[in-house]
Amino acid sequence: MDVELLELYPSPFSERLRWALETKNVPYRRRNYRPIVDEAELRQKTGLATVPVLFADGDVIGDSNAGVDWLEARHPTPALLPADPTERAQVRAFELMATETLTPAARLLFIGRCREMNIQPLADHFTAKYGWSPETEARGERLLRVALPELARAVAARPYLVGGTFTRADLTVAAMLVVVLGHPPEDLFSLDPSMRSMFGLPSGGDPALEPLRRWRDDIYRRHRGGQVLPA
Repeated sequence: MDVELLELYPSPFSERLRWALETKNVPYRRRNYRPIVDEAELRQKTGLATVPVLFADGDVIGDSNAGVDWLEARHPTPALLPADPTERAQVRAFELMATETLTPAARLLFIGRCREMNIQPLADHFTAKYGWSPETEARGERLLRVALPELARAVAARPYLVGGTFTRADLTVAAMLVVVLGHPPEDLFSLDPSMRSMFGLPSGGDPALEPLRRWRDDIYRRHRGGQVLPA
């Protein structure tokens, strides 16, 4: 099978799909996506406005949720979803919390920072694309104040989020935490310092979230398979 990943290297969504591909031992090629510059072409060719996108033997799979489901269906081993229905539902709940609540909420705060610092054209582009407003940013901040401490307590109590083995819940949450905590250390995730400084929120330095950082870095060390590198 011929598989190509169109990715934005520092993006947690791209990292999630890279991690799943490599855990499944699926050979694939990587192609870099440039925000704003490549968006019109992406829309024209695929009908999509965001990456990552998987191109696999003529199929176009957009969105990392669809991508990891596609992988699980076609490459079931090693399994990243439990067979037990209750545990499977718990994995799905953690995934959706991370991709549909935590990351979008943190992204709104990031856009607010870009606007304050007048980082253009990103600030105006992301404001329009993701529906930023003072109200949506405040709503996102409230969601993070509830979700992050609960998540920190959950990972402090056990090494894995669901059951006793590594699942897509761990992979997804660990990847998505970049929006709050910034990227893992250089020995785990290679990134130019200027780019590294753009990720993470001031709230990520809260001592109450330190168990979350330790857990994320430990999951990377035990399950990522070495330092993540750009294509």
